[in-house]
Amino acid sequence: MPESQRTSWKQLVPWVLIAGTLGATAVELALFGASDVTDALTYAGRIGGVVLLTAAILEVVAVGALFNLARPRPAKYSGALVVVGLLICVLTNVVLLVLHLDGAFTPYAFFLILLPCSCWALLRLYRAGVWSSIPHPKGFAAGVGLAGVLAVANFMYTQVYQPYTAKALVATTVEFGTPTVRPNGSVSLPLRLRTRNTGDVAVYVLGSLYQVSARPSWYVSRPRQDRDWLQDLNTGQRDLLCYTDIPPYGHELLAQGSFVGRSGPAPTLEPGADIVTHKIVEFPKERAYEVLTATANVAYLRKDRAKLIDDYTRSGASSWDKEFRYGSAAKAPEWITGGSPVNTFRFQSRIEHSTAVLEHTRAQHYVTLWWVLHEVVSESPFGPDLVAVVGTREALERRPTASETHRMKERYGLAYAASGTHQRSLSELQKPPAKP
Repeated sequence: MPESQRTSWKQLVPWVLIAGTLGATAVELALFGASDVTDALTYAGRIGGVVLLTAAILEVVAVGALFNLARPRPAKYSGALVVVGLLICVLTNVVLLVLHLDGAFTPYAFFLILLPCSCWALLRLYRAGVWSSIPHPKGFAAGVGLAGVLAVANFMYTQVYQPYTAKALVATTVEFGTPTVRPNGSVSLPLRLRTRNTGDVAVYVLGSLYQVSARPSWYVSRPRQDRDWLQDLNTGQRDLLCYTDIPPYGHELLAQGSFVGRSGPAPTLEPGADIVTHKIVEFPKERAYEVLTATANVAYLRKDRAKLIDDYTRSGASSWDKEFRYGSAAKAPEWITGGSPVNTFRFQSRIEHSTAVLEHTRAQHYVTLWWVLHEVVSESPFGPDLVAVVGTREALERRPTASETHRMKERYGLAYAASGTHQRSLSELQKPPAKP
């Protein structure tokens, strides 16, 4: 090969590599931007998609400016446009690198090769004297710096500030009505459950659970001693009572179940929504219950942080098979059951993150809820439970750490709305209302 051709190829290769870096960045930004413009979960996220598409157009303009810069007499601002394009490439891929380190390395990590390429290209242009040919270099540097600050500020606003200022608050209450004795000797006890979204954002209702338990009067005439109270603590008693001695398994579970209706593939609760549900609990009069206890709980996920993409409502699967034997593929992991054959009912769906950038820098995540069908434990009236987690399939098999639990709440808005304990005596509920 003649020496002149060899020299020509040596000069051409760097320009081709720089053009490839700019073009690949344009594709990268266009993929993220086009997805966010139509599918981002918030208005700010869609505005961010428009910004990404604008940056992709600038990358294409920078490619054209690069070819102009290679000519003997380039245009006045060609060098500045190429430098801006490469700086956008550096900023974009630094953000991607940080997000990958915080999440997981996905196939989109391939684009990270553009980070060293763009840094090399900037150094190459600097050595070629392109930077010195930029008109008004101080004003150019100030403009590029301001644009970078605005880009970072937009990202922080949409991904950090806005989600934290828009609160997701759900309130749940439970109360008994007036019981009635029927001719057949049964007692009908009304139960009123209310769930309200008092926050600023819509939420997915992952699951709801109410439970009602009862016990007879365990009054003792002689005061119990300190030793008795220590024994109560050892057996899980939550209240230390002087004239009440509740034996092991002194409570009986009368009812448990869901109370927020499931409509559609992903039940939601919009801001201001108020759902009231009435239940009837029946038990025989001869059981002579004295104390009734009710609790209610709702597990929810912020709708502006994640999107359920499967039919969550129909995903229910039990831990028992058709012969009612424990051990199906849907059984809960040991960190929930404690290694015991505790039956559960599971709901699960894949999720999409709030923006395309987050979706493609994190591994596939699932939201999973288990309805744990515990019996009433020892002296405590509390048995059944809801357990919800967000994570990869592998992460579901182990108990989340404290930091992972906090991350699920902050990143996805996974939380519970518990009613607290509502406890009344049956004789009090049967009293006629006081006359005015």
